[in-house]
Amino acid sequence: MKQATITLRDHLVAMRKWDKPYKALRKHLNKQPVGYPATLTGVERRLLKAMFTVDEARLALYMDWQYKTADTIFEKAGHALQMSGEDVCNMLSVMEKNGAIAAREVDGTWEYALHPLVIGMYEMQLPKFTPTLYLDARKYMVPVFCIEYLSSAIPQTRVVPVEKSVTPEHNTATYDEIRNIIENADSDICIAECICRKAKASLGEPCKVTDRKEACLGLGDFGAQFLRNGSARKITKKEVMEHLDLCEKEGLVIQPSNEMNPEYYCFCCGCCCGILEMMRTVPRPVDFCASNFYAVLDTSACNGCGRCVKRCQMGAITIKDKKAVLNTSRCIGCGLCVTTCKTGSLQLVKKETETVPPGNMEAKFAAILAGKKGTMGKLASTVKGAWGFKP
Repeated sequence: MKQATITLRDHLVAMRKWDKPYKALRKHLNKQPVGYPATLTGVERRLLKAMFTVDEARLALYMDWQYKTADTIFEKAGHALQMSGEDVCNMLSVMEKNGAIAAREVDGTWEYALHPLVIGMYEMQLPKFTPTLYLDARKYMVPVFCIEYLSSAIPQTRVVPVEKSVTPEHNTATYDEIRNIIENADSDICIAECICRKAKASLGEPCKVTDRKEACLGLGDFGAQFLRNGSARKITKKEVMEHLDLCEKEGLVIQPSNEMNPEYYCFCCGCCCGILEMMRTVPRPVDFCASNFYAVLDTSACNGCGRCVKRCQMGAITIKDKKAVLNTSRCIGCGLCVTTCKTGSLQLVKKETETVPPGNMEAKFAAILAGKKGTMGKLASTVKGAWGFKP
C-alpha cells in the first residue's frame, strides 16, 4: 500500500511537471491577437498536446504572431533551453511541418510565427486529423473559443458575394471579387479538404449541401504551407474557376481571410462550418460579419417558391403566408439567395459604408491586437450579441 501511494505521488508530480509547459504556452497564446482562453476542463491543453511536444511547447514560448528568423528565435531561446542554433532550426522545421506554427520563405531565408488556433493550427492538422481531435476542438470552440473569435476587433474572415449576385452598378471593389483575385494571383493555388466537413463526416454526419471533399483554397504563404505539409494539392486557375462555378451552384458561402489579397478561401455551409455555426448562435450575425452587401426583398413579386430558404445558410429567410420573409439582421450578404430567385424578388444592395479589409495577414493581426478587449469586454460584447444588441 505504501509503495502504491509513493508510485501514485510520483506519477502526479511527473504529470504536473510535463503539463507546466502547456499551461505556459496556453497563457502565451492568449496574449496573441487571437487569444487562447483557459477552460475548467483543460481541453485547450489537450489540443496543444496533440500539436506540440513538451520541448516544442517550450520553444514556442519564445515566438509570437510576427514572423522571425530561426537565428532571432535562437538568440532568445537557445541559452534558456540549452539548445544549439541547429537544434532550434530543426525543431522549428518539424513544428512547421506538423502545422503547429506558421512559416514562410523570404529571399531565401525561412521565418516562423505562431498560428492562432482558428484559422491556423487546427486547419493545418488535416494530414493527421482524428475524430478525437475534432471532439476536443468542438468542446473548446463552441462554449469558449467562440467568445474570443466573435469579440475580436475585426473578423478574421469576411464574406464576399457570389459573382452572379452582383451587377456592374454595384461598383464592386477588387477585394470583393474572388475571380479577379484568382486571375491576378502570382503564387501557386492549392485546394484542400474542408476540415469542418471531414470532421462531421467522421462522426456519421455528412454535409447536406455538397458531397465534394475538397473545397478550401490556399494562396501565398498559407497555401504554400498547406502544400508543404501535405494538406493540399496544386490546381490551375482554370480548375479554380470550375470549382467556383460548382460552389455557387451548390450554395456555399464564400469566406476568404479578411485581407486585400486573401491567403485562403473557405466555401462554407451552415451544417458543417464552425465559423458560420458560431455566427448562427447569435440573433444578429450581421454584427459579427465583415461584408459590404445585404439582400433586399420585394415581397410583391415573390411567389413563395422557397428556393431562397434552402440556399440561405444563416436561416435569414422563412416562408409565411406563401411569401418569403427576410430577416436582415441575419443576412451576411453572400448573394446565394439572389442567384436562384426566378422572380427577381431578391437583390443585393451595397452598404453605404464600405468595409475595407487590411492589406495583408500581418496587418489584420495587428488591427485585431490593437483593438483587443479584456476578459470583461469580451464577455460584455458576447452578452450583447446574444441578446440581439450590436456589441
